[in-house]
Amino acid sequence: MTSMSPVERVLRTMEGKPVDRVPVFSAQLEARQANEILGKQPSSLTGKFYTPWINSVEREGHPHSEPDPLRQSLAETLHHRNQAQVEMGFDGMWVYYDDTWKVPDANTLALTSGALCSVIDDGYGNMTYMYREAGIKSPEDFDAWPYWPDPDDVAHRAYEYYKMFMKKNGEKACIFGYGFFGGLFESMNWTFGIEKVPLWIKKNPAYVERFLDLLEEISIKTHTAILEAGAPGVFQTDDFAYKTGPFMRPAMIDEIFGERYRRIIKNVHDRGGKYIMHSCGDNTLLFDYFINWGADGAHAYENTSNVDIFKEKEIHGDQLTIVGGVGIDYLLSERSKDEEIVEKVKELIKKLGPGGRFLLSPVHSEDSVPSAKLKVMIDAVKEYGAYPIT
Repeated sequence: MTSMSPVERVLRTMEGKPVDRVPVFSAQLEARQANEILGKQPSSLTGKFYTPWINSVEREGHPHSEPDPLRQSLAETLHHRNQAQVEMGFDGMWVYYDDTWKVPDANTLALTSGALCSVIDDGYGNMTYMYREAGIKSPEDFDAWPYWPDPDDVAHRAYEYYKMFMKKNGEKACIFGYGFFGGLFESMNWTFGIEKVPLWIKKNPAYVERFLDLLEEISIKTHTAILEAGAPGVFQTDDFAYKTGPFMRPAMIDEIFGERYRRIIKNVHDRGGKYIMHSCGDNTLLFDYFINWGADGAHAYENTSNVDIFKEKEIHGDQLTIVGGVGIDYLLSERSKDEEIVEKVKELIKKLGPGGRFLLSPVHSEDSVPSAKLKVMIDAVKEYGAYPIT
């Protein structure tokens, strides 16, 4: 078969149509890998521009006027991570961009959806952030939260970024965009606190509805902007499960989120796009719901959870594109041998490749993964993934 473009290879695979080889997909890169691939230095927590700004925040007791160096640095880091995926040679990729964060003090990054994060070092000299606590702890906090995003503004920011990114990279890779942090359930967990969400659902249902209405509107408008900017698909993250199973009863998840996701995904399909749902953990009891909502693919089939990726190929392989398979806990770490990666890639291709609807991918992104290990994985797919698979 004639060699295909990455875009054609990924989209035809997701439709179960013949392709030349199994595609390799990137579930995002971190700053460490981006620096290694692009030949850039780490983006330190301190430095020529950032340290004076932090000092001014601490001295004046209020955030610097926007745009501030912290937000600029984080946005630039995200762009480098996106561009590095293209340079690495992935066929398809999750491209994430969000520059809507706020900085309430020198040590805190506020997600506009209502969560507070600490500004930290990633262990490799790069500035990043780590979830710290819920930003909304009461209905009074909800009403007083000063950072609720404007959906139209978020969509406009997304459109401008993806228009630029697609112009530069749209023919080099099949780009699945995402322009705002977190899906509906994941964002709710971060905003109210994962242990408090059931109480909010029970005691403050009107506030939960208001929150989900906002997140649904942002999702639909940003997805529309991304697709209108030329991206062929959307990759949305929403962690519904622990490593052992769903956070809630599957029927309850469907009751609360099902109709909203049907509308979100229908909007993508109505504009000719593909939709991939990311959910960590063991989603065995949820895949039927994802399919019913309209998802074209699912990621991550986390190898350290109870999900059986090979069994899922047998059950749902003709309905839902599997994206994942390659673990990061050992296989893509510095501790593994390159030949172990190659053998795992060959096994995944042999068992999941026939019939299409399989995008080989790491199950996560992680700072500890060296880019050299990703290259071994990509090279192995290109060597052993050609159809017909033997």
